[in-house]
Amino acid sequence: MTEIHQMEPKSHPRTVGPGRKRRYGLVAVGVSTALAAAVAATVFITGQGAPARPTTAPTPTAPETAAVLLAKIADAAASQPAPTVRNSQFMYIRSEESDQAGQKPYERQVWLPVANICVTGLLKEGGSTELLSPFLIKVNPDGSEKVEYPSKPSDWNNYNFRCPSEGHLGDTYRLLQSLPTNPTALLSYLKSQKKYTNDDPLQEIFDTLTENIVPPTVAAAFYRVAAQLPGATLVPDATNAAGQHGIGITWPSPNPRADHYELIFDKATLQNIGEEQFNAKTGAVDFEIAPLQRAFVDKAGELP
Repeated sequence: MTEIHQMEPKSHPRTVGPGRKRRYGLVAVGVSTALAAAVAATVFITGQGAPARPTTAPTPTAPETAAVLLAKIADAAASQPAPTVRNSQFMYIRSEESDQAGQKPYERQVWLPVANICVTGLLKEGGSTELLSPFLIKVNPDGSEKVEYPSKPSDWNNYNFRCPSEGHLGDTYRLLQSLPTNPTALLSYLKSQKKYTNDDPLQEIFDTLTENIVPPTVAAAFYRVAAQLPGATLVPDATNAAGQHGIGITWPSPNPRADHYELIFDKATLQNIGEEQFNAKTGAVDFEIAPLQRAFVDKAGELP
């Protein structure tokens, strides 16, 4: 399997933009009321919302300049303290997001289990509140796959994971902790389709880094892998979905019909403050997300 597809809002964290996917391995089930908030937790990134960013075309710069910047970004990521996290906790990410050209960014909050994808998470966006529960991919004898929702654990024998499970790449913090921290080994992992990665390391980097909490040494390895990928171009003044200015780095998609990718970093701290995909010909942004807050909390629905 090369992708895990997601449903539309009010039914699932959806696929957005060409090749963009929400890799939670979860299905959202609508609920009518929001859960209560309030537990202290370590906050990794904070920021204030702001208007959507104007579209700007990248300024071509020698690829080695982008590589040097990515080396500094990797060093900055590796220098962050590694948090102490309990298996019972949840990753909380609050962000501003737009998933189509011309759309005003909206607030998105997601709670993802730290250790076990079978634990129910939570998504709030666009005025709706959704429970995130695991779906299972049944592998048929002919190799074809089908999404099914088994009624009891005894029906799970022929599925791609059994509960409890750390899930697939980007699903849980514990799985991210298990990834190689050597860039060469990590690149091989991303190309090997382990834990249902696909064979496009660039897309895996984008799918994993922004709407997630990534262990410091693993985040550093991801950025060092990104520095090895061809076509990196520096954007001296990039603006994220929340209107924050930073420095961007773009890469062309391996698929000539797909968009270019861009990561945006704070110029002072070199922390990741955004991601987007844009049309290389028109410059129109068809997906952008700006993480404003990352934390670990004790329950789905609680705020740091």
